[in-house]
Amino acid sequence: MTPFLQILKGGADLMPSMAPYFIRATITDAVGIENDTLEIELDDEGGQIPLPAEDDELTVLAGYRETGVSLAGVFKVQGWSVTGGGGDAEVFAMTARAASLTQKGKAGGNRHWDQKTLKDVFADIAADLGLSLSIDPLLASRILPWLARWEASPIDFATRLAAEHGAAVKPAGGRLSVVERGSGRGASGAPLPVIRVNRIGSLGWQAEGEPRPRFSDVVASYHDPKDGKRKTIKHSTGRKGPVHTIIHPRASEDEAKEAAASKARDLTMQTGSASFTVTYDPAYSAGAIVEASGFRDGVDGRWVSETIETSFEKDGGAISVISCKAPPA
Repeated sequence: MTPFLQILKGGADLMPSMAPYFIRATITDAVGIENDTLEIELDDEGGQIPLPAEDDELTVLAGYRETGVSLAGVFKVQGWSVTGGGGDAEVFAMTARAASLTQKGKAGGNRHWDQKTLKDVFADIAADLGLSLSIDPLLASRILPWLARWEASPIDFATRLAAEHGAAVKPAGGRLSVVERGSGRGASGAPLPVIRVNRIGSLGWQAEGEPRPRFSDVVASYHDPKDGKRKTIKHSTGRKGPVHTIIHPRASEDEAKEAAASKARDLTMQTGSASFTVTYDPAYSAGAIVEASGFRDGVDGRWVSETIETSFEKDGGAISVISCKAPPA
């Protein structure tokens, strides 16, 4: 099949006019606030490429000519660069980031919540950002006795809050999406399509096992209002090693349990990494489970995709590099 890419500005497709100069376009789909990016590289021999305007909005559609295209993202231009000299080709590169992350998402501010659910809090943050909210139902109903945002931007506060609950937050496509990291689910709570990679047909792979961090348990503390004492809870990682202690105490036993479980998931995901280079498939999404087979012991099995970087080349090829972490215990 034939990879097909459209880059629209104000409804007009820029690809026909860029075709004579086109080298490649790279789209990165990432889990969390790392934010999706678009980079376009063009042949700038003679400096004929006009400079883009900052915050120009670009809508990208991608897929295959035979089966159609779907939305790959809406991006705003952030900057550009030019390179050349020494006999090398002169290249103009333009970088854009997901349009949903606006300047107001970086403004500081204060706010507090009493006896609210995660859904309530993230709904308020989404409203501050001018976005709608989509949150995994398994996260939405968690109750927070008290929570404060102090001199923090909405997006920084949302990122920290999500991390404390083993989640990732992402502004894209007019929504603030909150998903459980490593679960393989989308913000609706439904499983994302599994990515299956096999040595036969693979274009390349790499995997690494990390000897550290390896911990047997995570301990979190909380203040018990009934007797005024500080107490602790323990969550097993399912591995051997020392105990990891969370420094800051939580406001309740439930929050301590969630903090310990979240940290345990994060620690186990840091014990391995892998990347697989495959032919582009528009159904692949960052955050999906990757099932590898036919490679070798240590590579075969389940991984969790963190980023998918897809390059559309001048010769018409489209290749994706799927970067993964070890699955949570």
